[in-house]
Amino acid sequence: MRKFPFLFIVLLVIFFVSIVSYAGGRWYNFYDQALKLMQQKQYAAAVEKFNQALKTKSKDTKKIKTYGMHFISYFPHREKGICLFYLGQTEQARNELQLSIRQQYSQRAQDFLTKINGGVVPPPAPPVQLPPKKEEIKVKPLPPKPIPQSTSPKRVGERMGIAVLPFESKGLGQEMGEINIVEQMMTTFYSTDRFKLFERTQLEKILEEQKLGMTGVIDASTAAEIGKGIGVDAIVLGSVTRAGSNIAIDARLIDTETAEIITAQDDMCKRTTIPELKAMINRLAQKIVSDLPLVEGYVIGVKGDDLTLDFGLDKGVKKGMKCIVYSEGREIIHPITKKVLGKETEELGEVRLMQVYPQFSIAKVIRSQGGVFEIGNKVITK
Repeated sequence: MRKFPFLFIVLLVIFFVSIVSYAGGRWYNFYDQALKLMQQKQYAAAVEKFNQALKTKSKDTKKIKTYGMHFISYFPHREKGICLFYLGQTEQARNELQLSIRQQYSQRAQDFLTKINGGVVPPPAPPVQLPPKKEEIKVKPLPPKPIPQSTSPKRVGERMGIAVLPFESKGLGQEMGEINIVEQMMTTFYSTDRFKLFERTQLEKILEEQKLGMTGVIDASTAAEIGKGIGVDAIVLGSVTRAGSNIAIDARLIDTETAEIITAQDDMCKRTTIPELKAMINRLAQKIVSDLPLVEGYVIGVKGDDLTLDFGLDKGVKKGMKCIVYSEGREIIHPITKKVLGKETEELGEVRLMQVYPQFSIAKVIRSQGGVFEIGNKVITK
């Protein structure tokens, strides 16, 4: 009889330990621990915790239920990307931030993605603090590891050429004031170096000559014809609308060859001050840029005019996007410093993504410059 209380206590202890272990292993606990590690600038440890949380909940979202009626904002991909940015792993950081934006747009993710795409180098990671020895002799922290420069995709051929048409106004009075939506969007586009922009004043002359006016009331097929006539790849169409006390704006990027929508984005602001309205337009432009990432890869299969490429939905590409295929030649070496400055490139042609799968794509050759397409050629989205 005396053994029973002892056995009961042992079982009770095991039960509570298992409960605590289970609670500590929940995804939201891992996420919370990761955020705390970020605040302490322990980025590598935070990445591990984010990975553990992602094993259970893999999608960024503004609101997710943890337990009972408790909800939190959950952005593991975004915060992991920021950690990787500070660790100097810019390519992995870019992938995580782009994935976060595709799942749930946030300005924080966009800001860090803009830094990476703009070649901003993260500040040095905090030095590793070694624990003091038993003799209480303090060891100086190790110097931070040098962080490599961010390398944005190389420029081969031309970027996607676009023109921005006047936006249609719906139910607005003087709310937009003197803001020129087209000009504001083009300024944001220009700052990202993502597109080749068609000059606004030249476009206005063409619209006036064709008696299309500047009202913005132009359908997709007409926009495609205009774009084809001026030699751009895509046209931005959009509208700005009063929605109650809010101002809403939306935009569509139209392929000039197929008149199909490449991407469609929208945004809204609750205040009609000039800074708020400009910020809304800037966010809209940034969303378009983020939805059309510059991705590099390789040709991994050739069958006639059909090429298989080694990137797909995992890199954010989508059906209809164009890519430039090229080959690399000899290295260009500085004659004095002997530093490798780059490689010679030869553009082979242009392809359009026809089928996009999770990790690869099938593309059709739409322009050839006389070269031979073969496995191992490099590819970059236009």
